[in-house]
Amino acid sequence: MNGHVHLVQRHHPAPTRHVLVPDLERAMVVLAECEPGTARVVAGGTDLLLELTRGGRTGIDTLVDVSRLPGSITSSDGTLHLGPMTTHNDVIASAMAVDGVLPLAQACWELGSPQLRNRATVAGNVVTASPANDTISPLLALGAWVTLSSTRGDRNVPIDEFITGFRTTALAADEVVSDIAVPVLGADERGLFVKLGNRVAQAISVVHLAAVVDLDEGGAVRSARIAVGSVAPTVVVVPGIDQLLVGR
Repeated sequence: MNGHVHLVQRHHPAPTRHVLVPDLERAMVVLAECEPGTARVVAGGTDLLLELTRGGRTGIDTLVDVSRLPGSITSSDGTLHLGPMTTHNDVIASAMAVDGVLPLAQACWELGSPQLRNRATVAGNVVTASPANDTISPLLALGAWVTLSSTRGDRNVPIDEFITGFRTTALAADEVVSDIAVPVLGADERGLFVKLGNRVAQAISVVHLAAVVDLDEGGAVRSARIAVGSVAPTVVVVPGIDQLLVGR
């Protein structure tokens, strides 16, 4: 009987400590107790576990598991707030998200398989910071920011400053993403998300794009913000695009 055997060779030790925390406060305490760079927060785990298996993340001996925390989507003062365990399917199923931040909901719908969308979190997608991650372009176009929390306190960081390079972020070793705040589209704003992949479904983006435009009373563009992914080390906001579109 013919067949193929795939062997996974570990070049680095696997994490030896798994801490299942009941809340974010306990997660922050555990992270503060660990040596910098030796612990990682795991939520859905869809990217992190692959990285650990393939040796992409080294020196990690503690996994701080926040998967028991509830996913939450709330709205306040024209802003949608996504909790650290909000999954892609949570966004798709939320009328507030579909109505208020449509490009993000469209990106969540395009991500992977139903099983992956049910497990993978938006916060994890952002922290992984791959330019191919579909949710980052709509978050950039919508002007989102993230709240980073630790035992030292909280800080709010615009998402374009949070992602610092290819798969690198401003997240400190003792911090966790506690909130993603996304301004909802205004009455005169329109937005969309599109992607191109090598297959119809479950495709990693060859390129993905999110656009938000503000229209005047006559339907002409007053301002525009377009973010494109998979074309550079980070998802980028196209410079000067508003000058080309204003008035059209």
